[in-house]
Amino acid sequence: MDARSPRAVFIEPKPPDPHIFSLYALPRLGSVLLATLLHETGWDVAVFVEEVDDIDFDRVLRADLVGISTITSTAPRAYALADEIRRSGIPVVLGGPHVTWLPDEGLDHADMVVRGEGEKPILAIARYIMGEGSLDSVPGLSYRAGARVVHNPLHEEPVNLKELPAPDLSLIQGYVGRSSLAGRVVPIQTTRGCPFQCNFCSVTAMFGRQLRRRSAESVVAELRKYHHTKTLAFFYDDNFTANPKHTRKICQLIIDADLDLKWSAQVRLEVARDQDLLDLMYRAGCQTLFIGFESVNPGAQAESGKSHAVDEMEHAVNVIRRTGIEVHGMFIFGFDADEGRDLEATLQFARKVPITTAQFLILTPFPGTDLFTRFKRENRILSSDWNLYDGHHVVFKPLNLEPLELQNTQVRAHWRFYSWLRSLANLAGFRFARAAIYIYARKNNSTWKELNRSYLKALDSLSGDRPLALHPQRNFPDIVRAIQDARLRSAEVN
Repeated sequence: MDARSPRAVFIEPKPPDPHIFSLYALPRLGSVLLATLLHETGWDVAVFVEEVDDIDFDRVLRADLVGISTITSTAPRAYALADEIRRSGIPVVLGGPHVTWLPDEGLDHADMVVRGEGEKPILAIARYIMGEGSLDSVPGLSYRAGARVVHNPLHEEPVNLKELPAPDLSLIQGYVGRSSLAGRVVPIQTTRGCPFQCNFCSVTAMFGRQLRRRSAESVVAELRKYHHTKTLAFFYDDNFTANPKHTRKICQLIIDADLDLKWSAQVRLEVARDQDLLDLMYRAGCQTLFIGFESVNPGAQAESGKSHAVDEMEHAVNVIRRTGIEVHGMFIFGFDADEGRDLEATLQFARKVPITTAQFLILTPFPGTDLFTRFKRENRILSSDWNLYDGHHVVFKPLNLEPLELQNTQVRAHWRFYSWLRSLANLAGFRFARAAIYIYARKNNSTWKELNRSYLKALDSLSGDRPLALHPQRNFPDIVRAIQDARLRSAEVN
């Protein structure tokens, strides 16, 4: 390697279909945090988030190392990218929740797979690329040594968040100054891990049940960058109020610093039991709380690891709204206890209480979850086309519903929640931003149906124990052409 700084590119592939959050150009933090760590050691680093901007393959092909982060629904695109980049002789490392649980699958497409948290492995891999050290000591790394596949043990100690830098979002190409219909949104994370263990969630399997925290001071120092910028911060924490004392300190520091910004966060509805905390959050700029209600069906709630009565759920929404904070309700269709009437009751609840916006997703057995293990054991997985594992497609055999019935009910739920009547009511009430979101959600639903005609036909023809007959996996010709064109340009320059 010559005297120039070593170059790394990180890529976050886009999902195959539009989804409930397509409105927001909001990157996940894994890739940009790894890029920040490498940048601090002298590497020339760029991050491409496909939902923010197109990948510059000329820059990719000049890299000494390419890292690709993938969740389950983006795995096919991540693999297609990795295949093409490796053909140019550039080392590729895959990371993220999906390959953490399916590392052998990932190694069919990449030189290395990082399982679990990537901060410690990426620094060791970077040293290896520079000719220092070896791969056998890199925690959580999977790789091939000749014909042998090696899975190094995970690091015994989880990452100490207090030792990490704030992610440098300017490394994301095309992101600085980017805004959407919802305005500019930036991701912030204050904790990792979750003390709860929902059987459909891979968070605890990935990050553990121990809640690890950044210092409140470092969080507010990061937020200071967005003072007076009309930026909305979104806290990526799985439960922002899991440690109320920590949440209070962050909010109080925001107030003391007189920061002019709005923010949203994911919480459990138990937050409504603490009016003082809600008041503090509101004064600190909280705009919306994202709450996983899941279902009004007690059996479905028990399956999800929750036990909230409908009255408690309704009371929580009313308390939060009276505080001045909006509520985004998150619901899941397709639990074993669900029948058609239960899905209808859940939708009616969402329409009745003053929930501002909502999402109705389909139960999805992601690899790494207890749900995936159980459904696989019970032979209920209909498809391993990972493109479909986005919460918008039925990929398993429901117990009390036909697959197409479950799918159609989920699609109709969005139509009915974001109805034209409700959209017009928002306009009449001069709630223009909310009306725009409602209209966007309807358009998103239409686009999804158009893109998934063949999938819906396949569901319609499904019967008995036959596997789901889907179209062939996408071959992503756009990736192939783009990298081939970049190679040609490089050859012409040289």
